Amino acid sequence: MTQGRDDPDRRFLPSIDADLSFVSKNIGQLHEYWRTKLDGRQMPARADIDPIDIPKLLPYVALIEVGWNPRRFRWRLIGTHITTALGYDSTGFHFDERYSGQVLADLMAVYERVIERKAPIRHFGKPTFADQIYSEYESAHFPLSESGERVDIILVGLEFLRL
Repeated sequence: MTQGRDDPDRRFLPSIDADLSFVSKNIGQLHEYWRTKLDGRQMPARADIDPIDIPKLLPYVALIEVGWNPRRFRWRLIGTHITTALGYDSTGFHFDERYSGQVLADLMAVYERVIERKAPIRHFGKPTFADQIYSEYESAHFPLSESGERVDIILVGLEFLRL
């Protein structure tokens, strides 16, 4: 038997839009900011991202640290819009400390895709988080790299729409 979208073990199953057709103006502005930091490179570095430049976007921003051996993802920073919508703050936790099973696998697949492509990806959907159903959410994942070769941090813009 295959698990459907309504199965509680498959609560996080986003649709992917590699064309970056943003609905949220906040996520669109974060994308434009990320693009201004490219400076001829495929990916900006974490040091290029200055919170002072984007104060109105910070509630919608998260920074995800990429661990390479073993592969793990850790929340380094989570904006207030995100923590308020979810009802908890995962700052400092690894994904596998908060999620398990298929939910963890689906979440990790999103971030693996960003690492693989070394390019931004937009995700959107109607998920259940913290046992609450939201009408929609939109997120974008922007790779950051100190070396220009390997993704070290993923800058995330996430907005829950029509809460």
